[in-house]
Amino acid sequence: MNIFSRKTESVIGIDISATAIKLVELVKKKSGYELKAFANVALPRDAIVENTVIDSIAVSQALLDAVEESQTKSKSVAIAVFGNAVIIKVIQVPTTTEFNLESQITFEADQHVPFDIEDVYLDFQILGATEEDPEVMDVVLVACKREIVDDYQLVLSEAGLSTKCVDCAVFAIENAVEETSVLTVDSTELDATEALDGEAEGGSAVALVNIGANIINVNIMREGHMAFVRDQFYGGQNLTEGIQKAHAISFSAAEEMKKTKFSEIDPNVIEEFYNNLSSELGRSLDFYGANNAEFPVQTILLSGGCALIPNIDTEMDQRLGIETKILNPFDGIEISSRDFDVDALRKIGPMMMVPVGLAMRSFDK
Repeated sequence: MNIFSRKTESVIGIDISATAIKLVELVKKKSGYELKAFANVALPRDAIVENTVIDSIAVSQALLDAVEESQTKSKSVAIAVFGNAVIIKVIQVPTTTEFNLESQITFEADQHVPFDIEDVYLDFQILGATEEDPEVMDVVLVACKREIVDDYQLVLSEAGLSTKCVDCAVFAIENAVEETSVLTVDSTELDATEALDGEAEGGSAVALVNIGANIINVNIMREGHMAFVRDQFYGGQNLTEGIQKAHAISFSAAEEMKKTKFSEIDPNVIEEFYNNLSSELGRSLDFYGANNAEFPVQTILLSGGCALIPNIDTEMDQRLGIETKILNPFDGIEISSRDFDVDALRKIGPMMMVPVGLAMRSFDK
């Protein structure tokens, strides 16, 4: 199972999250990317819990609905895994070729992966020689539980879809940022690749933070390379549950209130959510900083469903003391007004980073 894509055929990106099936298909043109197909279909609550498919019938039906809504003709899919299903580590091994490393990666993984090697899919990507010793190279090692991937493949096949690429959510987000985003840093416009390469702050780090319904994906980039990754189980569902309790309403009514009547939510609920969220993010930043004090995070690039919460960038900026910007991949993708409601799509763009990044795997060389 290749976790890092090596594809030439066209694939659609499908983000199977705890709350929805999000589908994106792109076309690559000389001027950039154009949206070809899109769908966002809600899932019943608890159909998927912490990566585990609980209600396969509901998930398969949502996939069928997403394909129908999008009108895509493609049946090949790229999906993402995250959370406790995945281990991502940068390891050091003696410098060798990719071919040779492939034959010994199981041995190397056995030293670093806390699961039985027979129970995981493995993949790797060579980053290059370490700074300290050219005879040693850094390698990104990824291990994903087989049962999680197999369950996803099963529900996809039941919807007539074929899994062609399994990616990690943090890498899909990174890909989407690099390909679609233009950032303003110190009043200077940079494309995201320049910012991630450290050109904005002389080698400082940038944190890509995607906050969904119940997961926070953190990928801290330094000089164009992954320096730290971590997934934490916290997100917008915690806020919904707080609203539900404080206002004595149903979960669905609380979810609707969060989306359409945010100003009417009990301020104490919002304050508690922000406190907990900033504490969760702060822990990840502290873990990173413990070994990278000389490369502090100077910018947080925020995406995910929670990025739609009014003024969340300002709140995180003030609470963490780090400049925070909202990412929207649809700002860098051409969208036809004949085929789509452009304003509606741009409004929800920040929550589409993962499927956009997955859809871009069609164009990997």
